[in-house]
Amino acid sequence: MPHLPDLWQLTWNDLDPAGRSSVDPAGLAAIVRSLPPAAEVPPAGTDWRLTDFWYDQLTRALADRLGIWVAGWRYTSATDATGPYWRAERPPVTTPEETLGRFTDAVLAWHEVLTGFSEATWPVAASRRSHYPSHPRRLPHPSQLSWAEIDAVDFFDPDTVRTEAAAAVAATPPPARDADWRLVGHWLETVTVGFADRYGRWVVGWRWSTGEGDLDGGPIGNWCCFAHSATTPEATAEAIAASLLEWRDWLDELAERFDRYLPMAPGDLDGWERAVAHLITAVGDRTQYDSGWYGCCRTVLGWFLEAAGIELARRAELLTHAIGGRFQSWVEPPRMVVESVAETLARRVTVDRA
Repeated sequence: MPHLPDLWQLTWNDLDPAGRSSVDPAGLAAIVRSLPPAAEVPPAGTDWRLTDFWYDQLTRALADRLGIWVAGWRYTSATDATGPYWRAERPPVTTPEETLGRFTDAVLAWHEVLTGFSEATWPVAASRRSHYPSHPRRLPHPSQLSWAEIDAVDFFDPDTVRTEAAAAVAATPPPARDADWRLVGHWLETVTVGFADRYGRWVVGWRWSTGEGDLDGGPIGNWCCFAHSATTPEATAEAIAASLLEWRDWLDELAERFDRYLPMAPGDLDGWERAVAHLITAVGDRTQYDSGWYGCCRTVLGWFLEAAGIELARRAELLTHAIGGRFQSWVEPPRMVVESVAETLARRVTVDRA
């Protein structure tokens, strides 16, 4: 399906109400209900990505009938303390009758909004900032996991992973490799939720790939992103299984590395310096110092602080003060920088206690 233009991409020639016939409410309602997507309204409670995709299909079908101006139907003008802005929001999906009715009303309202602009005023209006709704995540980013969640895994049978991955792909076949990002995201989340139900939330890191992959800057080499790693169902299941096992191996390796230094005696400045430098290097080697590697590094150091008993309220401040933007994508930091970060963090943990 062709991509629908964003509001700022629409020209006045696209939108000018004088360039089209008047919009009749009853006639518009009949047109909307005659469109093929109108017969496929998603059930109430459908994931937001799937409802968004359906709304785009409906919008594209209506645009083919009436013109691309309808692409702006989800925008309404609003004002706050900083001035006017565009609020983009699609109505909730309930019953087919209600959903199609709300869509029709929104298109009519958008038509009325456009009658208040002209060729001279539209460029300024189009440049307004836009506010888009946020959507809750069903699962956290791996950097949001606590070490307690990871370390609390009592039993994990790696021999079951390939069977589980094959079953997941068979139950929910992957979309086409060039499918809309929302369909891809929903599929990846569905697979991950299934793993989380089976093994625990720690599994969310299975696609935290090195470089500019799905989640950017992680330690996983067996999965890049859907476009590159999803091929045949069999090969895709194998890549997913290998990535989950690789993630578990990395977590177990971190636990072993933590145990080399913990527990640490209070005030052991040298011990903290050695531990932090060691972990920075371990993460860098694993992530290949690729795009965003410092995010994984910060996460691992945060887990180490947690494992060492440093209270949550201090961890972010300690890491921000120590790292302070000194790590960059695609760059292995000089040894003196690693040692400086390690010394700064160690001193604030053991001596300054700030």
